[in-house]
Amino acid sequence: MPVAGTLGAQESPATGAIVARALDAESAGRNREAIGAWRTAISAGAVVPGVLGLERVFSVLAQEESLLVALDTLVPLHPREWQIRSVQLRVLTTIGLDTRAARAFTEWRDLAPTDVAPYREYARVLLFNNRAAAADTVLRQASEALGSTRALLLEIAQMRAGLGLWGTAAEAWRDVMTEEPYYESATVWSLTPAPAEQRDAVRAVLAARGVPLGATQALALLEVAWNTPRNGWTALGALAPSDTVVAIWRLFADEVERVRAWSTARDALAAIHAARPDAGVALRGAQAALAAADPVTALALARSAAPMLDETHRNADALPIELDALARLGRASEAEALLARAAQALGPDGVRSHARTIAWAWIRAGDIPRARRALADAPLSAEDAVAGWLALFDGDLATARGALRNTDVPGQDAVNALALLNRTRLERSESIGAAFLALARGDSSQASRRFEAAATELPDAASLLLTLAARIETARRNEDRSATLWRRVTAEHAQSGEAPEAHLELARASKRGGDLKGAREHLETLILDYPGSALVPQARRELDALRMGAV
Repeated sequence: MPVAGTLGAQESPATGAIVARALDAESAGRNREAIGAWRTAISAGAVVPGVLGLERVFSVLAQEESLLVALDTLVPLHPREWQIRSVQLRVLTTIGLDTRAARAFTEWRDLAPTDVAPYREYARVLLFNNRAAAADTVLRQASEALGSTRALLLEIAQMRAGLGLWGTAAEAWRDVMTEEPYYESATVWSLTPAPAEQRDAVRAVLAARGVPLGATQALALLEVAWNTPRNGWTALGALAPSDTVVAIWRLFADEVERVRAWSTARDALAAIHAARPDAGVALRGAQAALAAADPVTALALARSAAPMLDETHRNADALPIELDALARLGRASEAEALLARAAQALGPDGVRSHARTIAWAWIRAGDIPRARRALADAPLSAEDAVAGWLALFDGDLATARGALRNTDVPGQDAVNALALLNRTRLERSESIGAAFLALARGDSSQASRRFEAAATELPDAASLLLTLAARIETARRNEDRSATLWRRVTAEHAQSGEAPEAHLELARASKRGGDLKGAREHLETLILDYPGSALVPQARRELDALRMGAV
């Protein structure tokens, strides 16, 4: 039989084959064979591996209680072996023998009054089983018995989070990361459930002066988890670049790309590229900038990457981004010249593959004849989105209606066009085409007036056309004209889907003008008359803010 306190001496090379056979059976799912092999290993002196192996196999079989007989024999033989004691606590707690688990903990604690292990292991078992209050009791006992809980920082952090003590949990996790790096992921996992009203307390702790770098990284990742990634980059972006900081920025950029927080990804990738120039990073940043509707930054990053690439990769990776950015900026001549310089390397087919982008550039520049000429050697199908826009500008609503469903060009213009085309069954309207063309050319004043005028021509879409005009004037901060248009929507189209938006915008305009009574009336009308509107929650928040301000 094994002798107490001599587990290491009992293990010999001869036990290796037995342990290997047990592991092989366990990995292959031959559980009954594995149980026998692990018992043989224990008899041969491999006590700790054998007990841990039996724990795994019996857990798979949901027969944890079957381990108790062996534990009742082994614990008295090896009373100071912490791993066996830990298995005993886990098994007893898992199968609900809480009184026996508490007694086993007490026996272990009394055997080693100055040892942190009994407190640490029992607290971990309780925390794993979502019993934070019981773990708190154990940790308090540890503090009284040992005079310090410094060795139990991890358990204290988990316990406080389990009890919903979010601010003090953040303090404990900060201390954990001060003592032991690489606990950022555990911190994020533990603190992510913090409710919105408690998050500022967590932020205050993890953003305090002098916190370890891991705490700042954990805070940034928490902000991503809380759907406020911009706050995360604010914390990380303030750090001076170093190899470690840039590595953290890279991890953060991967995470915000994953959640499609494109403007934040753009800024993180741009900072990485500035600190450690890299063509791949710059191109990722440029793509993120395009997704964030920021063609200016996309163009700058793509042009920064281009000299780092050979001609083949420059034309394949950087050129399309440059052309796309120039198209969105309406810099059609520049885009056309850029493509011409690359024409020899691209070949005729390569040039034709970019014709659609050049056409978009001319559309954005408002030159429809040039857009059509750009497509002369690359005719589009009737279902292509570019063909749809050209048809819309010509007033051919029927063609545009089918083609724009395939649009891959982001932006509110496409959303507005589709909404309008789905609202009316009219097949032609030169006035609608002229309004959207004015919008494409950046002539918002002309676009607004044309949308308003078209409301008479298209009565089935009148409320939406007035709303489009009003949105433009609101964006231009033309208060008098936007208010006139919003009032027309509420007065002439009170039952339309746009009426709630009109009341909300009129409330905001009234508030800006100091008419708090008028603002409240519009918000109350929205809430009471349009209870099914998606804008009701926003109206309630703004009404509450008005009332609090009045008090």
